[in-house]
Amino acid sequence: MRIWYHSLGEYARDADGNGFCEVHCNTMEGIWVGLRNFLRPFRGIHKKYLHLYVGIFEWSYNLRWIDSDFLRRLLMTPSTYLPR
Repeated sequence: MRIWYHSLGEYARDADGNGFCEVHCNTMEGIWVGLRNFLRPFRGIHKKYLHLYVGIFEWSYNLRWIDSDFLRRLLMTPSTYLPR
C-alpha cells in the first residue's frame, strides 16, 4: 500500500525542526534521475546484479567529499601513511 503524501498536503518535511527540509519529493526524484543516468552507459544489466549497481550508486551519491580521513578509512592504512 502506497501513501501519497501530496494528497495529504505534504511536499517537504523538516524532521528535526531546524528550519531545513531534509526530506522532500524533489530529493527522491533527483535520486531516481541520477540512478537512471548512472545505469545508462551500461546499456542494460541483468536483474541478478542490479542490487550491486544500485549499491555502487548509493555509495557514490552519499559520498559528499573525499578527504584524507575518508581515504585512510577506505584503505585501512595507519594515519602515518597519509598526510592530513
